[in-house]
Amino acid sequence: MKETPHAKFWITNGIMFFIYKPISFLDYPTAKKIVEERLKFQLETQYPILCDTQGIKNSAKSARDYLANEGSALTKAVAIVDNRHIANVMLRFYLMKNKPLVPSKICDTQEDALSFLNTYV
Repeated sequence: MKETPHAKFWITNGIMFFIYKPISFLDYPTAKKIVEERLKFQLETQYPILCDTQGIKNSAKSARDYLANEGSALTKAVAIVDNRHIANVMLRFYLMKNKPLVPSKICDTQEDALSFLNTYV
């Protein structure tokens, strides 16, 4: 497991778990640093990723754009776990508008996310 100031991540059964720590406002420089840390941890290996975004309270559009595009590097698929109603509505709209580069799904639970991601292991 790797822990940074902004996230915890590890690999289990071929799936990378990426859990955001509490972040009151995610800006572009922080989003870029988070992706760099993840890519360094992955050692050029592509994984399906379970991404729990419930720690993020608010974010800049530039940070969201960066995560949706460059943040898809070395990913086979992404399941975003967030059971907050407002976040869920915003994530659905954002994914619909920005067409993710890899298969992506918004999930309320880790179980739903793992069911989706297991087809990409």
